[in-house]
Amino acid sequence: MNIPKYVIDLMSRAKYNYTSSGNNYAAGYTVDIAKYSHYETADTFCKEIDRLQKWVERQSGEMIIISRPILTQHTFMQYATVTIFDPVMQKIEKYIEK
Repeated sequence: MNIPKYVIDLMSRAKYNYTSSGNNYAAGYTVDIAKYSHYETADTFCKEIDRLQKWVERQSGEMIIISRPILTQHTFMQYATVTIFDPVMQKIEKYIEK
């Protein structure tokens, strides 16, 4: 599987989310992805997350977007919470910050 640079970049900003729970949360598969910087707009960040989802689906995988910022906040870091399932997650989890 060829993994594009933008996917590697997004996964390098991700951390596993073990603390939240709900219908779409799966331990080990749910990650919080940070914006590139405090100054990135919510709209641009959401486009990055949508692009990731399209890539995952092209790889015959499944990704659920649990939450993402609607309004831009420059005073604190914002995150998108997504769940990505195998087999795609097996290929990209090595890029997630430990």
